Amino acid sequence: MFAVIVITSAYLYFASTLPELNNLTAYQPPLVSRVFNTNGELLAEYADEHRILTPLTDMPDRLKHAFLAAEDEHFYQHPGINPPRILAAAIANLRAGRTVQGGSTITQQVAKNLLLTSERTYSRKIREVILAYRIEQSLSKDDILFLYLNHMYLGRGAYGVASAAWRYFHKRLDELTLAECAMLAGLPKAPGRYAPHLNPELALSRRNTVLHMMEQTGLAEDAEIEAALQEPLEIVPLSEPKLTNAYANAVYQQLSDAFGAETLRRQGMTIIIPYDAAMEKAAIKAVRKGVLEIEQRQFYRGPAAHHEVESWPEVLAAWAETRSEEPPEPDDIFPALVEQVQPDGSLLANDGKRVWQLAKPRWQWKKPEKDMPPIRRNWVIGDEILLQGTSDGSVRLTQQPSIEAALYAIDLEKGTVLARVGGFDFRFGDFDRVSRAKRQPGSAFKPFLYATAMDDGFTPASIVVDSPLVFDNRKTDEFWRPENYKGKFAGNVTLRNALEHSRNLASIKLLQDIGIGRFLRALESYQFKEDFPSQLGLALGSTEVTLKELAESYAVLADSGRRWRPTLIQQVQDRTGKSLLRGVSGHRCQVCHADPVLAVGNSMRPFEQTVDPVSSFLATNIMRGVVERGTGRRALALRRPVAGKTGTTNDQVDAWFTGYSPQILTGVWVGRDSPVSMGRRETGSRAALPIWVEFMQDFHKGKPKRDFSPPAGIEWVVIDRETGKHPTADTKKPFLEAFRAGTAPADNGGQMTGPEQKQSKDQFFELGL
Repeated sequence: MFAVIVITSAYLYFASTLPELNNLTAYQPPLVSRVFNTNGELLAEYADEHRILTPLTDMPDRLKHAFLAAEDEHFYQHPGINPPRILAAAIANLRAGRTVQGGSTITQQVAKNLLLTSERTYSRKIREVILAYRIEQSLSKDDILFLYLNHMYLGRGAYGVASAAWRYFHKRLDELTLAECAMLAGLPKAPGRYAPHLNPELALSRRNTVLHMMEQTGLAEDAEIEAALQEPLEIVPLSEPKLTNAYANAVYQQLSDAFGAETLRRQGMTIIIPYDAAMEKAAIKAVRKGVLEIEQRQFYRGPAAHHEVESWPEVLAAWAETRSEEPPEPDDIFPALVEQVQPDGSLLANDGKRVWQLAKPRWQWKKPEKDMPPIRRNWVIGDEILLQGTSDGSVRLTQQPSIEAALYAIDLEKGTVLARVGGFDFRFGDFDRVSRAKRQPGSAFKPFLYATAMDDGFTPASIVVDSPLVFDNRKTDEFWRPENYKGKFAGNVTLRNALEHSRNLASIKLLQDIGIGRFLRALESYQFKEDFPSQLGLALGSTEVTLKELAESYAVLADSGRRWRPTLIQQVQDRTGKSLLRGVSGHRCQVCHADPVLAVGNSMRPFEQTVDPVSSFLATNIMRGVVERGTGRRALALRRPVAGKTGTTNDQVDAWFTGYSPQILTGVWVGRDSPVSMGRRETGSRAALPIWVEFMQDFHKGKPKRDFSPPAGIEWVVIDRETGKHPTADTKKPFLEAFRAGTAPADNGGQMTGPEQKQSKDQFFELGL
């Protein structure tokens, strides 16, 4: 009687402190959020616990049978606890002097893992037994097995069987073989000990043990078991995310801002993005190749390190592990050891896989800085140098770049972000130079000024004077004397000529004629976030913008004056399939224009017509001339209609090219992270434009050539390209020019010169540059 009272009292005590079963009946575990492209290809995953919730009905019987054989063969017969099994386990453990066999049922494991802690105490075990019984009274056996197979940790960061199948074998559950099911079923006992990627022999032995247990319990046929025992254990390496570089950074940041990082990593979202891995790879390659080419024109800063002879075997062995047998790519850089310096100055360099012969490098060594000790300016045996692959499968000397670059591309037809590269060697979480680096755009800012001029009555044939200017400050002795590149002046030129050849003085005079206040109001039509200063330097891009802002503002001109945001994330669904976000760019969103109320937040907004279509086309047509005759002639390599503009800041600190075809717009910035000159010849045309051309060529391969379509209100008239007037017998360069209807030069040979000029040279300092 006393014993009954004690047992009853103990039961009531422990039962009163047990958690409720709500966590089981409303099971909402942390799930992995997965990012896919529009073709359904998995690109990336975000998870605190990598779990893919899977209904029991979607799990193959062979998988369920493997776990039942390994963990609880009488699961469907017992009431939650299995006293004979507990007793047998206790005896086995006493004989061994350690824990060699578990007696917990699957239901007990569910109680422990979902409702209790993992502490090894008798009180926790008693609670576990009571909870197991209660769970059996509240849930069906299938529900309990569903919880178990989805919740348990199976090593390699995998929670639940679906996650484990993916992370070990890169398979769905229905694709698993019997041997693979048995391997997974062997993991709950000790995921770390039996993990096949860590201990393949132990994992194979444990898998075979589970197969024999299936045979003994009749949960698999003998022939199936025999075949499974012969199957080799093959584990697939964890794949690297296909979503990379600044594109990956931007996707994660936008999702985190919209939903919070914890929700993103725990709520099993399905995310669709317009990512094209091939185009992102091409963009990365173009940036790296371009930066390394610029680096060839920098001073050589010396070997990366020096290694004594006795350390060579270890150094070379370490490098060999990272090198492949394939020829290096042109954007690939890797270390090598100078083994010989020949009398003619050529080098023999060993990268651990092969020995390369380099002709005497023709590189100018960096001079020692003032008050610094002299530095060695030659190569010696044991120097660690960097090599770069070349297009012919050979190598050349290089060095870790001191130059950085960024690229941002927009698919104008789809309205989506096509590529985004944040730097030469960008890693997730690094400084994203696309959206965070604010730099002066230089002449790449001028197209917005010329588009404004088209709005205000100017034409591409209007005349502006490209001549020296000096702005005196009446309050101080300071003065500002803006210069053209190379210090030359052209006199009377058309606006087309001024932009094509990036004439600074002509652009300043154009801004004087338009008015700074008018231009500042016009800049509100684009995608800039800054409050620009009221100064004439705006004509030369003396303000700071990001590459993202500049490229998205060019998109307004490229798309007939329509302002919209390119889509980075197309759809987000929660774990139940409910849409939380849909993203469609303004010029592609039919719902937005039919009924803006149906738009979901800022991700579905109609475009805004912020710039006159005729003005935007005229600006585009002039920028087409930048490529055909001006500073952007390198872009002729595309052999298709393109428009764009170079930009170079003082002392060649920043170099830009932003341009577009009817299908795609791409912006490129090149410079150092600190505002230091790259060298006096590193202009937008020489430093940035080759990167742009390389990427644009990759994009346009196999695509049809398309021309820019003029909007209504455009007329075409043949003029003298130099005078802007109707051609005469003396005209040397007749040219078919686009005009706003009614603004072409008059038949009597006159020309439109735009509004009356306002010559106020003191205006610059009064406005505070």
